[in-house]
Amino acid sequence: MLELIPKIEKLSKWSGIAVSWLILALVAELVYDTAARYLFNAPTVWSFDVSYMLYGTLFILGGAYTLHYKRHIRVDLLYTRLSKRGKAFVDLFGYLIFFFPIVGVLVIHGVLFTYESWVSMEHASITYWAPILWWFKATIPLGGLLLLLQGIAEFSRVIRDLCGGQLTGKET
Repeated sequence: MLELIPKIEKLSKWSGIAVSWLILALVAELVYDTAARYLFNAPTVWSFDVSYMLYGTLFILGGAYTLHYKRHIRVDLLYTRLSKRGKAFVDLFGYLIFFFPIVGVLVIHGVLFTYESWVSMEHASITYWAPILWWFKATIPLGGLLLLLQGIAEFSRVIRDLCGGQLTGKET
């Protein structure tokens, strides 16, 4: 298992960097729509759908990258005062009680959510453009799976810290 951790982390870094390029597409889309609307009085019918889909994709697929770099929000009032071992215990319970169950539900229900959308060929009903939604909804279980994998890598670190930095007889 420990040999998979660097591969998981590489996947998390790669996915975060890859999805970050969508920021440029989002900015370009917003600038285009704003210019079309206010300069040429020609608003687009597709801009709203494209913007929430790009932002949603950025948000959900960037989760593993954010976890890898420990950039998720955390209440640090007591945590920062704990020893490394104390922090490891808090993290252990946090992963077991909150992270794995919640991310597991996200993945399972995300798959069902996506499948139902795919089977019914669901279209967005908010705008006239009405794009097909299953491919966008597929980012939910994909992002959840990436987050779950990175969570396993982080959890392995917690276990290592609780075992004094040694899991296999050598420093990992």
